[in-house]
Amino acid sequence: MSLFPRRRQELLALLVVPCALAAPLLAGCPGEATTAASMKPRQPLTEIAKKWLKRATESYRAGDLADADDSVKKGLEVAKKENLDERELRLVAGRIDLAKLDFRQASIDLVDVPGSEAAGLRARAYWYDGDLPHTTEELTKALEDPEYKDPWAKPVRDLAGSQGAGRKPFTIADGGARLLEVKMPRDLYPALMVPCEIDGQSVLALIDTGIPEVVLDKTTHTNPAWVSIKFGSGERTFEVRDVPTMVDDLSGYTQQNQVPIRAILGVNFLRRMHLTFDRRADQLILRRDEPPAPPVFSRADILYVRGGGMTVRSTARKEFELTTSMWVDSGAVWPIAYVDETWKKLGVDVAKMPVSGDVKYERLIDFRVAALDLGPAVGVSGAPKLEEKLKQIDIDVAGGVGMGFLSAMRVTVAEQGRALWFETDEGTSGVLNPQNLPAAKPTSSPEPATTSTATSAPKPTTSAAPTSAPKPTTSAAPTSAPKPLAPASAAPKGK
Repeated sequence: MSLFPRRRQELLALLVVPCALAAPLLAGCPGEATTAASMKPRQPLTEIAKKWLKRATESYRAGDLADADDSVKKGLEVAKKENLDERELRLVAGRIDLAKLDFRQASIDLVDVPGSEAAGLRARAYWYDGDLPHTTEELTKALEDPEYKDPWAKPVRDLAGSQGAGRKPFTIADGGARLLEVKMPRDLYPALMVPCEIDGQSVLALIDTGIPEVVLDKTTHTNPAWVSIKFGSGERTFEVRDVPTMVDDLSGYTQQNQVPIRAILGVNFLRRMHLTFDRRADQLILRRDEPPAPPVFSRADILYVRGGGMTVRSTARKEFELTTSMWVDSGAVWPIAYVDETWKKLGVDVAKMPVSGDVKYERLIDFRVAALDLGPAVGVSGAPKLEEKLKQIDIDVAGGVGMGFLSAMRVTVAEQGRALWFETDEGTSGVLNPQNLPAAKPTSSPEPATTSTATSAPKPTTSAAPTSAPKPTTSAAPTSAPKPLAPASAAPKGK
């Protein structure tokens, strides 16, 4: 028996492919190219300016955007007053702006900063703000640097260039519903699968907050393209036009779910849809406008990695208490997942953790997201490829929350994508802290760490017969947590 929801064996590999698809978001700290001296020669930073730079950088990495923003502004004040070189301060300011989705301010803070790193950050600000000409200009500059490595850059430049002429990204078509409810397939629980049409072709798409862009399967598209995505049918539809898409091999999703997955809907699309999902009720809601606040909910600020990947602040307590940033990955099936080093900081001996299938687990005494106290919850160690993914992120992220966590609540992406609203009920604790886990069987030594990075879809593993799905709920609380499914004997490996 496993602590994961049903169909876990088929869905476990979903973590591996998003790692490859997330690479354009996470990869690369580009080198500094030799550029024209667009900034006047200035003096090196003084000690006080360096201290503000250090504090801003450390606060940004810790996910404390308020302190990071205040510190970098004070550092810039010192630099301007004393005619100091502002480049390092402005790079940090640009990253903070992207984390807050303040794209206009990012382009201001990074203006005239030389080098491919600055050009790449400016390109992201322009891209996410829908400014295609400036995106093309900045990415062309960055790609001239032989040390600039960012797999996101070239396909985006192709999309923003001649293909993007006259387009207004993510335009919601007139005449459709202002609000549309879509039912997600019950037999694919807990994954966020949604039926839709892409350029008139009916497909099944996965909602994945772990990757930045919309990705199409290479069997249907060979190059990055602009498409139309429509949800619903008949008189009630919700259509989004001029959607930029990448292309990748999604066969791993198809093999693991036994249904053809032709598209992945990433963060750049999702945060614009005023989205609500309730996986226990199989309900997905799309809106034209911001949703009204629920009667009772808890709010969590989202920090975006380079403008395209969700993280939230959380606090866990076991032997010790630890506050960290957590990656929000709806493409993964685990609940709360930490790397071994984080478990050690919580006072847990990883070698003595009980085992459920192919992962280790431990019950946390308490788990909180922002101000939402969820009480006891089960966390795991050994989630496939998690550690490799987190090492590529430029903030300190100790772990992630997947669908095993998100399915316990009703979740809304609100405030233009800057916050998550969580609604809980009496069944939430049963999902987060299931009582029917197997008896503890400590391992004799820690499992060896995986060092390879997934570059393509995972190889399929043998599927286990699914157990019965939990009954969906709307407002009523469920009486028990979803029944777990025995996991595969080993995590799938990248091809």
